[in-house]
Amino acid sequence: MTHHDSTRRTFLQASALAGAAAITAPANAMAAAAKPRRTSTKVTVVLFQRGGADHLNLYAPTGDANYATLRPTIGVAPPGSPSGTVGLAMNATFSMHPGMTGIHAAYTAANSKVAIVQAVGYQPYNRSHFVSQDLYETALQTTTTFDGWINRHLQVTTSPTQAPVRALALRGSLPVSMYGAYPCYAVASTQELVFGGAVDSRLFLEAIVDSTVTAGMAPAQQLAYQSGSSTFDLIDLFGGLDPLNYVPANGAVYPAGALGKSLREIAEVIKAGLGIEFFAVDQGGWDHHHSLVTSIAPLAIELSAAVTAFFTDLGAAGVDVVLVTMSEFGREVQQNGSSGTDHGVGGAMMVHGDAVNGGQVLGTWPGLAPAALQDGRFLAPSNDYRDVLREILVQHMGGTNPATVFPGRVYQPIGVL
Repeated sequence: MTHHDSTRRTFLQASALAGAAAITAPANAMAAAAKPRRTSTKVTVVLFQRGGADHLNLYAPTGDANYATLRPTIGVAPPGSPSGTVGLAMNATFSMHPGMTGIHAAYTAANSKVAIVQAVGYQPYNRSHFVSQDLYETALQTTTTFDGWINRHLQVTTSPTQAPVRALALRGSLPVSMYGAYPCYAVASTQELVFGGAVDSRLFLEAIVDSTVTAGMAPAQQLAYQSGSSTFDLIDLFGGLDPLNYVPANGAVYPAGALGKSLREIAEVIKAGLGIEFFAVDQGGWDHHHSLVTSIAPLAIELSAAVTAFFTDLGAAGVDVVLVTMSEFGREVQQNGSSGTDHGVGGAMMVHGDAVNGGQVLGTWPGLAPAALQDGRFLAPSNDYRDVLREILVQHMGGTNPATVFPGRVYQPIGVL
């Protein structure tokens, strides 16, 4: 099997999933009459830090007197310290990891486009990787159903450009945030979206699809037909892409590795103006039970370099883009015996984009005093991640139906946008 054969099969599988979703979607969910209509395509990129990122070392509370006591050998040192992992000043309380120079520059710029929301989480909390990732991506307080918050938003809104694809994940499978009745797609690389066959082969295959009589087909056959038909539509949509030869703009240099590659591909798609509103991408490897200092540094460097290159590359197109990071939980406040940290509760989210109220650490900061810690061990989740996502959907994406997208959540303003 050739490379194009295998990637085409992957894309056909994605299309089949989309076809199944469209077939099973309730009619009223897809009706446009009651949905907000928008006049321009805004974009949200969701970057999930898989493994439970230690945000107390990425955005370290170096001004909290308890921090150095709880993390005597692995903590970030305050700016101006003579040695150690010396943080980059954010404000009197927080310092950014020194590997995040690009994001720190954007955070401290006069017209700052970066905000950090600290002490993010939910109650009742769960410290299982799998359960908590599902909770974050469904934005539901139960794992009995897998219906993603992005998918629910797509169901209750319309595309401003009538784009056939509104959500695309750059990963091997669809993320839970995109599960649901609305067709969403996942590809490991946008190279899979570029038709690699001969033109006459493409025309022959499309002729077969177009001439097929669907009346009387069994449901499974109808699904297969719809998948084939939508695949050609998608090939046309992505026909102008050339990811292998794409040259980033404005001198942007993406770091080597999966995250830089994915964000570079997303930048190309955004600049192509295809009307896609949501992108999902992962950065794995954040589960640091030991050797935190040496393990987290390359990830922090990669995160900062990739995100910085992404917005540099976008240039003027970046005015319509917001990137938000999330992780399934933070880490335990006190370091363990292996110079690492175990699963915790409260974490942080970074929000980056022109629309962001930048240069601030937002949300209620509970502090690290013993009496303030959840169960005496964890950063208390004083700010609900759903409120951050709601503000992005309402203020940036042009509106949503919060009761459907975040059912049961009583909104508490964060002020991200």
